[in-house]
Amino acid sequence: VSECRAFGINCPIIPGLMCINAYPGFKRMAKFCKTRVPKTLEDKMDSMKDDPAAVKAFGVEFGAEVCQGLMDFGVDVLHFYTLNLEKVVYGITDALKITHNLIEESNENDAKSMVAVGSAWARVGDKVTSIYGQGIVKEIRGNSEAVIEMQSWELAGGQRPTAFLQKGAYEKVF
Repeated sequence: VSECRAFGINCPIIPGLMCINAYPGFKRMAKFCKTRVPKTLEDKMDSMKDDPAAVKAFGVEFGAEVCQGLMDFGVDVLHFYTLNLEKVVYGITDALKITHNLIEESNENDAKSMVAVGSAWARVGDKVTSIYGQGIVKEIRGNSEAVIEMQSWELAGGQRPTAFLQKGAYEKVF
C-alpha cells in the first residue's frame, strides 16, 4: 500500500481473497496464476487431498486466519472470489463473527453440475447462447458436454430441439 501511495495511487486498495474449496481447484488455480504457494501450505493441502470435507474445513480455518490478520493490520473491506461456491466464505464470515451460522444455510449441491464457460460458470437452468441461438442448460455431463434445450426455434407440436454442445461452443447469457 505504501508503495502505491508513493506513486500517487490514492484510491482504496481492497484485498481479493480466493478461498480454498477443493484440492483440485487449489492446484489448478495456483498453477494457472503462477502463484508461489508456501511449502507448509502445500504440504498441508497434499496431506488431505483425498478428503474433500477436510479441505473445506481447512479452507474455512485458513481463510479466517488470513482475514483476521488483514483486519488486525487495519484492512476494513475484504473481497471474496467465491466462484459460485459460497460455503467456505460463509464459514469464514461465521468464524470472524461477521455472520452467525450462515454456513449452515449454504447449499452447494449443484456444484457438481457446474462447468466453466469462458469466464463464467454455467449451471443447469442457466440461459446460454450458441451459433444455434439461445437455450436453457438441462444437464451437464462429466465430459463438460451440455445438454441444451434450444429456445430459438420450435418443432411440430411445440417441441424444442435439444443440442449437445461441448464447453466453448456456448456462452452464458447474463
